[in-house]
Amino acid sequence: MTEEQKIRRAELARENGRKSRGPISPLGKYASSMNAIATGKHVQVHKEIFPECDILLSSDERESFVRLHQKHIKQYKPHSDCEHVLVRQMTCEMFQFQRDSEVETLAVQRNLDSVVREHPEVNMAEQLLQGYHRAASSDDKTHRFIERKKKGHLSAYNSLQRNLIQLRKNFPMQPPEPIDISADSNMIEPMVPSPEAVTEMLDLADQAKNEPEFKLPAYVLNLLENEEVMEIVAPTYECDELLARFGRRKVPKAA
Repeated sequence: MTEEQKIRRAELARENGRKSRGPISPLGKYASSMNAIATGKHVQVHKEIFPECDILLSSDERESFVRLHQKHIKQYKPHSDCEHVLVRQMTCEMFQFQRDSEVETLAVQRNLDSVVREHPEVNMAEQLLQGYHRAASSDDKTHRFIERKKKGHLSAYNSLQRNLIQLRKNFPMQPPEPIDISADSNMIEPMVPSPEAVTEMLDLADQAKNEPEFKLPAYVLNLLENEEVMEIVAPTYECDELLARFGRRKVPKAA
C-alpha cells in the first residue's frame, strides 16, 4: 500500500468509528471492557452476568431442588468450584428425572382413577392392569417422550459422575477449597411478582368471579394456586371458588 492509501484507510476507519454508538446493554458494555485484557489475571466474573444454571419451572418446588443439591454436596463433597459445577449439574439432571417420574405417575394415576370410577367391582390388580392399558393406548406418544427424557437425564447424570471422578483424579485440589452454596440456599425464598403484576392478575380474577364465561389465564391460576406467594401478596383474597371452578385442585399423589 502507498502512503496515501494508508492515510485514506485510517481516515475511513476513524469515520466509521465515529458512527458507532458502542455497546448499549450492560452485558455488551461489560464484554467491551474486557477487550484490553490480554490475560485472565484481572478479570472478575460477575454472577449477574454469568448466572448458575437453573432448570426450575414455575410448577417446581424450589426448596426441593435446594434440599436435593445439599444432599449431593454432602455425598460428593466437592473440593473446588469446578467440582461444584459438576455436582450442581448432577443435581439438575436428577431433579428433572424425578420431575418426569412424577409426571409419569400422574398420567398412570389418572387412567387408573377412571377405571376405578367405571368398574369399582373389579379387584385392584385388574384395575391397575386396565389403567396401564389405557395409559399405553391413549397417551402412547406422551409416555415414550417421558421415558426418553428420563433415560437422557440418567445418562447425563452418570456421565457427569464419571467426569467428576476423572477431574478429582487428574487435578486433585489439595487442600480442598471452601465451597459457597449460599446462592442456592437463597433460592428457597419464593419468587414474588411485582405489585403491578399482582394487581393486574387479581383484577382478572375478579372479572372471572363476575363473569362465569370469562376464561381465566393459566398464569393467574398459577398465582392463585400458590398458597405461599398468595400469603405474601394477597393474604385475604378468596380464591377457593375460582380454583374449584377451573379444576385447579392438587391431585393426590399415588401411594
